[in-house]
Parts: sequence; structure tokens; C-alpha cells
Amino acid sequence: MTSLSDLSKLTGYSKSTVSRAISGHGYVSPEAKQKILDCADSLDYATNAIAQDLAKGTNHNIGLIVPHIKHPFFKQILEGVLEKSFDSGYKIVILPSDYDENLELKYLEQFRKKAFEALIFTSVQISEEKIRPYQKYGPIVLCHKPQSSQISAIYTQREMGYEKAFGWLKTQNVKTVGFLLAREKSPTTSVTVRAYEKVFGQKVTDQQIMTGAVSDEDGYRLADNMRGFDAVFANSDNIAAGVWQWFDEKKIPKPIIVGQEKLLSGSLLDLPTVDNHYLQLGREAFRLAISKEMKQISIESDFIVRADRNK
Repeated sequence: MTSLSDLSKLTGYSKSTVSRAISGHGYVSPEAKQKILDCADSLDYATNAIAQDLAKGTNHNIGLIVPHIKHPFFKQILEGVLEKSFDSGYKIVILPSDYDENLELKYLEQFRKKAFEALIFTSVQISEEKIRPYQKYGPIVLCHKPQSSQISAIYTQREMGYEKAFGWLKTQNVKTVGFLLAREKSPTTSVTVRAYEKVFGQKVTDQQIMTGAVSDEDGYRLADNMRGFDAVFANSDNIAAGVWQWFDEKKIPKPIIVGQEKLLSGSLLDLPTVDNHYLQLGREAFRLAISKEMKQISIESDFIVRADRNK
């Protein structure tokens, strides 16, 4: 591969002169410029884009940290971020974390070293206390409600949608609810439990919660554990559809099954759902990242009742 030093030696001009001729920035005599460009063209010389970005102090890369894309939450945020990035000149670099704190810290260190102009955390394992010192290197946006007011965030106020869903279940004479969630400890789990306990006035027991639910296959696999409940509150419409399929195949009377994210699977089965507007959340996360504003924005979720095919 031809380097700037090679062009300097072959043309007899200094590296700084060659660099000015190649980049088009700064004065170079017409004769020298033509000779350098002819030499570069004959050797198929290509500029180092990374080096150019470093020289300019910008690379227009935004790092998007995602643990996985199995759940609609992450897919819809990713879709929203990409949608807004297409006409912006920014590149989205997907950084898989698998909820690994060490990986998240590695990405923060890359951010410190100017690999990205901004970071968007769709979910975090690392503490806010460890994230906050890195804000001096550029914008960091969280996709959940943070504990501190001194960090940018865009999040869905899910309490309202969840409370409406549980209130509706009470009108359906539901006494017991089983939950299918991704993780035992997460913002989603916390807000779900909090909303249920507020509406039903009773504590959630360990027996009510099954974790590891991120896909329709998980919903199908875990459905047998939901047989003793009047209703199932699932982590997404896809998971709810997996539960529906299991009960349908077993010819067992279905509990009321509530999903989330207003997905096609839930629509086809007419399942009640909580729409958390994660596509909009992704769009706003991107806007916050490039605006460099220190701001926190909330979006209210909605509960949607469809025609009842649960029974």
C-alpha cells in the first residue's frame, strides 16, 4: 500500500506539500500539485479516512450500545436511530454488550479516545456513577429514566400505560396475574411490579414472575408456567403470541393475555397491548445525541384494547 512517505520520496516534495496537494487544503504550486496527483493516481493511492477524521477532530460516528436485538425494544430503538441518521451525515456503529459491564466500560474508553462523537445506551449494566465522568468527552444518551438529572436521557413513561392495563384487567375480574419478563432486575421489571402493586394493592410474589422471555419461542416455552393465572402480562406482543399458541395447541382455556409494543403478531390475534413508542424513542435519542443538549425527555405509553380472542 502506497503511503504519504512513498509519494514524498517519488516526487521529491516534502510530506507536508504532498499532504496539501492530496487534501486540497493549503497552497501548492500548480506544477507540483499536478506531479503529485499524477503520481498518486498511477499508484492508486487512497487517503486514510481515519487519519483524516483524526486531523479534523471529528468522525461523525455515533456508538449505539445494545445488549442484543432479540426484543422489539432494541429493534425499534435501532430502527428509529437509523431512520434519523440516513440524511444526517452521521454513521451508526452498533456496539453489542450482552449486558457485560466490562464491554460497556470498553466502549466508554473508546469514546474517550474519540472513536465516537456520541454514545447512546439502549440499556446499561454499568452504573451511572461510572458513566457520568465520560460526559466531558461528548454527549451520552440513556434510553431509560436516570437517577441523576445531570445526564441526557429519552425514556418512555410506562407507568401510565401499565396502570391502565392492570386497571382494565381488574374490570375483567382478574384476580391473579403472571408475568413474563426478560430479567429479574431491570427498569422494565421494576416499573411493571410497581404498577401492578399500585393497582392491585398487593405484593408481587416470586411465583408470579418468569424471566428469560425475549422472543415468541420463549413465550411458548414458558407458557406452561402461566396455567394457574387469570391473566398473563408479557414483555412483548411476540412473547404474548407464543403463550397464545401454546394454550391453543394444548386446547386449554386461555388466560387473558396482554402484550406490548403494538406488533403485527398481537394485532393478528387481537391481543390487548401497551404501546411504549420505542420507534419514536430511537428517533429522539439520535436527535439528542447530535444536538449535544443536556436534556431529559419522556414519552407516555398507551394501553390499547383490541377485540377479545383470548377466550
